[in-house]
Amino acid sequence: MNILKVADCYNVYIDYSVEGFYDILKANINESTKVFIVTDSCVHKKYEALFIEFSNTLNTSVCVFNHGEGNKSIDTISYIYNHLLENEADKNSVIIAIGGGVVGDMAAFAAATFMRGIKFINIPTTLVSQVDSCIGGKSGYNYKGVKNIIGCFYNPEFVYISTHFLKTLNKEQILEGFGEIIKYGLIMDKSILDFLNNNSSGLFSFEDSIYLSIIKECLNIKAEVIAQDYNDKAFRNILNFGHTTAHAIEVESDYTIPHGIAVALGILTALKLSEKLLKLENDVYKNVIELYTKLGLPISYKVDNYEVFLYAIKHDKKNNDKINFVLLEDLNKCRIKVEVQEEDILWALKNSITMEVYNK
Repeated sequence: MNILKVADCYNVYIDYSVEGFYDILKANINESTKVFIVTDSCVHKKYEALFIEFSNTLNTSVCVFNHGEGNKSIDTISYIYNHLLENEADKNSVIIAIGGGVVGDMAAFAAATFMRGIKFINIPTTLVSQVDSCIGGKSGYNYKGVKNIIGCFYNPEFVYISTHFLKTLNKEQILEGFGEIIKYGLIMDKSILDFLNNNSSGLFSFEDSIYLSIIKECLNIKAEVIAQDYNDKAFRNILNFGHTTAHAIEVESDYTIPHGIAVALGILTALKLSEKLLKLENDVYKNVIELYTKLGLPISYKVDNYEVFLYAIKHDKKNNDKINFVLLEDLNKCRIKVEVQEEDILWALKNSITMEVYNK
């Protein structure tokens, strides 16, 4: 088992199986603790046997909400609160999130705010959550067409990652994780890009060693960034590379484009903006397109409603009266809070993910 410490606050355990989780949990709670598992309908159905095992082992109640980014809302948060109240959760209770990024964000926010804070444990089951969203302390939900606009920072007791879950995902679900992985390769460690290029054939055979290596590297980078800027005031903004456009794509598509795929597309737009505003060499964009093609990631998306798209960008939580992007001066050399004009965005869209922007 591999152990990563995040900012001296909590441990991330990375293993091949789920079995080690019980021993770690027993070291963190007592037998009488009420455990509330929060998950979504898709995860609950896929891992039904696991939930039965948890119920037989722990003093457990399971709260299941509907799957999908569209349910990352105040209504779902209220649903979780109601479940906690109806099942007599108390200050000593613990919430365990089992699922992807939406489940983790929602469960963490509920834990942070219920009785002003109860314990929270995260078990991420998707590649995108295992390499990125499972650490960092961010929690929250979407509101009025704006991604993650309501939320807070709240750390888990620990995170338990099992590559076993990845073997239950199809190729499309695995692909969703590569947007975030490639992001880390562009902003901090180009060897990740080399690794993906050299191991592309093994990435979809679900070899534990390959994914263990990727997860460790990505989380090590994120942990290093978090340690320098936990509250995301400056340096941590680099983790937002590709995300400003990504969030707009998610909203404009009514969340039919998954987060990881949206990040991959957002990266292409960010690279084109970097070329125009920071003189980034065009070879970076060309190499990324080649990698996307090799992996099977999409390289195009048509913006049907530019007004909705731009609204989402302007109301991104890192923007105020100006539109700011994280861009690249060079490979592994970021610049945060680069002011971007609307005409720059339109140009970048037309020259990256789409050649035609409707309604504009």
